[in-house]
Amino acid sequence: MQNPNGIFNTHSDDLATGGGHQHGGALHSGLNFRSAEFSLSAAYGRYLDGRLNITTDGRTIALEEAWLRGRARDSGTALKFGKFLSAVGWQNALHPHAWDFVDQPLPYQLLLAGGLGGNGAQASWEHHESSWRTKIGLEALTGGNEAIAALRPNPTAFTTTQGQKVSVPFGVRPDWPTIWTVFGRLAISPMAGQEWGANLGWVHGRMHQELHQFHPGINDADHALQGHTDTLVAGLRYAQMTEKPTQGGWDVMAEYFYQRKDLLLNFHQTKPWNIGQPRTLNADGYYVQARYRVTPSWTAGLRFDVTGHIQEALRDAAPNFCAPPYANLRCPRQNSQFEGISRRSALVDWQIDTRQSLRLQISRTHSSVALDSNLDGRMEAVNQHFTQAFLQYRLALGTPPKHHRHAD
Repeated sequence: MQNPNGIFNTHSDDLATGGGHQHGGALHSGLNFRSAEFSLSAAYGRYLDGRLNITTDGRTIALEEAWLRGRARDSGTALKFGKFLSAVGWQNALHPHAWDFVDQPLPYQLLLAGGLGGNGAQASWEHHESSWRTKIGLEALTGGNEAIAALRPNPTAFTTTQGQKVSVPFGVRPDWPTIWTVFGRLAISPMAGQEWGANLGWVHGRMHQELHQFHPGINDADHALQGHTDTLVAGLRYAQMTEKPTQGGWDVMAEYFYQRKDLLLNFHQTKPWNIGQPRTLNADGYYVQARYRVTPSWTAGLRFDVTGHIQEALRDAAPNFCAPPYANLRCPRQNSQFEGISRRSALVDWQIDTRQSLRLQISRTHSSVALDSNLDGRMEAVNQHFTQAFLQYRLALGTPPKHHRHAD
């Protein structure tokens, strides 16, 4: 799941540490300590508030969020600045302890590398009426998101998989911002206890760099790409809220993601005549999930999520012949298609009290993975099915979780 075949295969290995991205963090079979979080929220009157979040996974300590937000008097406008999670999508701004399932939907894991955030500013405007409300906003962020704005150092002595010392000409990191986002939300309550919602978002990565390493049968040699990315997000939501907890309540949501990467090949270990040719990487993803409160303490949920229903690498925009001094060589213009990943999950959530919960989740995943199935030294795309079982315990020592979702 963390290193699938196709476009999502390990393509942005960190040259400084030697490790690749994990699309939101890997879990291992056995006992996992996901994180402990210290959160402090404060407000100064009605027009200024802020938040500080520090997390640890038992090995490192990280500053997750630290921001201030000022609100204009009675106009609905606000300005947030600091380090924060983007408001794009229904679930991006949620911290792990507030996720509806044990793990994130696949589009968030693979198309947004586990979530979008960074240092910057957010300008937003909200309007509320008795039966509807809306919010629109613009964000300017500086971050190194591995899926849409990965930034590699410009190594002058990179050691390739075959042991050669080469220089990879990655461009210079652009000035702030490296990521632009635009988002909008609309919620309508046609009758008491019901709410329909819709969201729309766009994410633009000004600079995205990928280093694809040699994998026999997958990548014929180390090569590098650089360019910009665009990701569109659209979603719908329905919530049923009851006055009495024993009457149940539905929360249903769905989102669709479409991502396009417009890149140029700027390094190839064995075919320098291909340098400068365009590569377009297209991928999409979606999920549909529903949660139903069976009793005040028990909730059941189902989720179906997919990435890579569209997953293609396009080369047909390349010229027929390569640039001088290789003008006598034909450029590769063939396109590549890859199979996606799909998953079905079922969840049972027991709310022990306002501060504790216990979850059981079973997931069945279909994925194409790279395996040397016939032991000839070359990888092949092999379809496999995986079953995952999660048992998760959550505890809040401060504010109960229901008041602590961190969602704007």
